[in-house]
Amino acid sequence: MYFDRTQVALGAAALDDCALTVLATVVSKPAATRIILDCGSKTLSSDQARGLTAAPGFGAIVDADATRPPEIDESLVIERLSEEHATVRVDGTTRLVPGDRVRVVPNHSCVVSNLVDAVQLVDGNELIDTLPVAARGRIR
Repeated sequence: MYFDRTQVALGAAALDDCALTVLATVVSKPAATRIILDCGSKTLSSDQARGLTAAPGFGAIVDADATRPPEIDESLVIERLSEEHATVRVDGTTRLVPGDRVRVVPNHSCVVSNLVDAVQLVDGNELIDTLPVAARGRIR
């Protein structure tokens, strides 16, 4: 229902069709070639994207400003996940510093929505509503 990076890689959707993103914060920049985000496998899942086109990493980082059409920052690759953090390889340079926010288009949105208690509906950057995920914790 949300579309995701796998659907984009399969050609079933465009990036702009993806209705679910994870809002993440840069929590550390330990080197010029690496940043750490506050989203890990408990948020993004460890699913890899598959499809007709290459989709490296555990999600695609796009600008946090939702008032513009999303554009993948190809210089940022989420190469490792711990449970709560994502290690991002920076190919080249980045303007991102601790405190900055990015949106991550997940590889598999179904898993992501099952991992959270609620989703926030936004229009651009304006919060419209918060809805509980009714199926959360219902897998037996």
